[in-house]
Amino acid sequence: SKSGRALKYAGETMKSDKQVVLAAVKQDGNNLKLAANALREDKDVVLAAVRNTGVALKFALGNLNQDPDCLKASGLWDEEEGDHYSRQEQAILSVKFSLAEQSTPYATQFALAMKKDPYLKHFKTYNPNAWCKESCDPEFTNINYPCRGTLATCTNQLVNTTAEGRPCATSCWRFAFRFHQELSKDTNGFMIQVQESGGLG
Repeated sequence: SKSGRALKYAGETMKSDKQVVLAAVKQDGNNLKLAANALREDKDVVLAAVRNTGVALKFALGNLNQDPDCLKASGLWDEEEGDHYSRQEQAILSVKFSLAEQSTPYATQFALAMKKDPYLKHFKTYNPNAWCKESCDPEFTNINYPCRGTLATCTNQLVNTTAEGRPCATSCWRFAFRFHQELSKDTNGFMIQVQESGGLG
């Protein structure tokens, strides 16, 4: 596209021009990566980008890659209680994080493809990429850290759940993941573990 090509070779003034960037991301959401940082954390710009290209959410800054409106616009949000699915079983994805700029978009592409699959689209599916990224473990994935995703083992969960004991936006990711694993099990659902070239998710 003309706007995309122009942005690629443009100076900082043009990359900071909101109207120019909006035109570029509406043609190809991935052009968001070329915009000035201030516009990559502009919600209007990010929404325009992800409505065109869902995986472009990885280029958003200012925590917009975890913003509910941006996740919904990208097609990744699957947490609406009012959503109706024809199957009662619930599914869960085990994937690598793919909403950071330096990460592969494969997990996000897979999640979006599931929503279009004639069979899998009928299951409510928990995608950990479209959820909180808080953790009581400073290293997030230290296998020796005592948190096992339960209220008894997670050090920050007593104040980070809803009144019903469900995960919320500030929940530890281990707690949220385990909660949905158990929900999947209780509904006779399933987990899909996505393997990339760098290993399993």
